[in-house]
Amino acid sequence: MAEARGYALPVGHELDDFRIVSVLGQGGFGITYKATDVRLERAVAIKEYLPQQFADRGDDCTVLPRDGNDRELFDWGLKRFIDEARALAKFRHPNIIAVIRYLEANRTAYLVMEYEEGRNLEDWLQGHPNGVAEEVLVERILLPLLAGLEKVHDKGLLHRDIKPENVFIRRDGTPVLIDFGASRAHGTDATANLTSLISAGYSPFEQYGGAGRQGPWSDLYALAGTLYRVIAGQKPADAIARHQGGSLIPAVEAGRGRYTKTFLSAVDQALSLDPAKRPQNAAEFRTLLKGGAPRTAVAGSEATQVRRAPATRFSGKPRRGRGPLWLGLAVLGVLAAAGLLVFTQPELRDRLPAPFGSSDVTEAETGSGQAQVPDTLADEAAATGSGLPPADAEPATVVEAEPAAPDENAILRGLAIPDAVRDFRDNQISGALLAYVSNKTAFDSCRESGCAELPSLMTRVQEALEGYEWDRPPVSGSIRIIQPKRLDSEDCPFMLDLQETVSLADEQRRQTRTYCTRNGFDRALQSAGQIE
Repeated sequence: MAEARGYALPVGHELDDFRIVSVLGQGGFGITYKATDVRLERAVAIKEYLPQQFADRGDDCTVLPRDGNDRELFDWGLKRFIDEARALAKFRHPNIIAVIRYLEANRTAYLVMEYEEGRNLEDWLQGHPNGVAEEVLVERILLPLLAGLEKVHDKGLLHRDIKPENVFIRRDGTPVLIDFGASRAHGTDATANLTSLISAGYSPFEQYGGAGRQGPWSDLYALAGTLYRVIAGQKPADAIARHQGGSLIPAVEAGRGRYTKTFLSAVDQALSLDPAKRPQNAAEFRTLLKGGAPRTAVAGSEATQVRRAPATRFSGKPRRGRGPLWLGLAVLGVLAAAGLLVFTQPELRDRLPAPFGSSDVTEAETGSGQAQVPDTLADEAAATGSGLPPADAEPATVVEAEPAAPDENAILRGLAIPDAVRDFRDNQISGALLAYVSNKTAFDSCRESGCAELPSLMTRVQEALEGYEWDRPPVSGSIRIIQPKRLDSEDCPFMLDLQETVSLADEQRRQTRTYCTRNGFDRALQSAGQIE
C-alpha cells in the first residue's frame, strides 16, 4: 500500500464535488479511493486512471506520461478507460457495482461508483468456519451473480477477474460483483484473444495467452473457481499446473455429503480445462444447476494441452540488444490479442524445428561447476585404492571447470518452502513466458497477413507489461516480463528478462533473470542478476 500512497492523491484533495478520504486499493491501471460526495453527503468509490508502468504524478497532482514515447500508449489506454466507463454506465443491476459519474481532471479520468458496506467473499468466509449451506451459496450468492454477469455479457463485456476478493457481500447478505479494471469487450467486434491480469487458481488457461478464445465461458470458469473455494476450503489448482498434468480434486469429491451432486457436477463442468466443455453462458450454467443435460459446446478453439518440454541448453550466447522502451511496450502489448496461433494451429506448430541447440552442447554433467575426472584416471584411482593415480602414471591433463550455470531457484535458497509451492511457482514462470512468446508469435503472423485488428491491439500493451501476482501460502510472488526481443535464432528464438519477486513472512527477494525460450516451457536460463 505504501507504493500506492506515493502515487495517490492526498487525503482532502477535491475532484469536482468529491473529497478524497482514503486509498482503497491499487492496480496496474490506477488507484481506487474512498471519497465523500460533499453535496449529497454520502460515501462513494472513485477509480483513477493512472497506469504506473509509463505514467507519473506531478507535484500539481496531474498525471502525465513519462516521456514522449509513452504518450500514444497513455492516450490509448485512457480511451479504453472511457469506453469501459460508458459501457458499465449503460446498465443498472443490483448485483453489479454501479457507475455514478465519469469526470476528467488532473489530465486523466475518473470513475465515480457506489460505495458498498460489507466484506469481500474471502473475508466473509472467515466468519463461516463450518461452511456455507448449499441453499445460501446457490440461491443467495450464485444465482444473483449469474444474473448480473449475464447483463455484463449481454453488453459485450467480460469481467476477467472474478475471484473471492472481487465478490462483495453487503451487510444485508446480498452479493455484488466489483472491480471491472480488467474488463474487456468480446464478440464479433472484438479481437479474438485478450491478455489479462492473472489470478492464479481462478483465471482459465486462455487468459494466460495459452490457447483458445476468451468469452463468457472464461468468466464462468473463474466463477466456478470461486465456488470451489467455498466448497473445498481452498482455491483450485491453477490452470497452468493442470495443463501440465497437475491434479485437481473434483468438486463432487471435495463437497460430497455437504452439497448435492447436481450442484457439484455443474461446478466441475464449468472448471473444465477445455473451454468447449464448459457452459457457454449464464443460461447454460443455470440449466446445469437444475440438472439439465449440457449441450455440446463450440467455444472458440479447443484448449491445447501444453506440457513441459525437456530442458534445453542453448550453445550460442546471443548479443543482448536493447531497443527503445516504447517499442518493447508496443510489441509486448499489441501482440497479445492475436492469440496463440503456434499452439492452436497445427500447420504452424508442425513447422517448428526439433528441440534446438542440443546437438553441440558442452557442459559439466554434474552441474556443480567442478572439473570432470577422465574415466581412465578414475579407473586407475579405484584400482590403486587411493584417490590419486599411480606414481608412474602420465601427468593428468587439467580440465578447467566451467563456470557454475545460473540457477533460477537460487532466489529460494534458504527459504522454508514446501515442494508443492516450489512446483506452483515454477508453473507461474512457465505461464509468464508462454503468455509473451505465444502472443508475440501470433502478433507477427497477424502483421504479416495484414490483420485488420492490428492498430486496436495497442490497448493490450499496458496489462501485458504488468505481469501478475500469485499467492500460495506461506509464499507469494510476482512476475513481470521486461525487455523482450525476438531474435529468430535457432540458438535463441526469444530472449527476454523476467523480473521475479518472492515473499515469505517478512522476507522479500527480487531478481531479474535472462532466458532464451521457444515456448516458455523449454526455457534456458542465460544469466541471473543479483538477488536483492
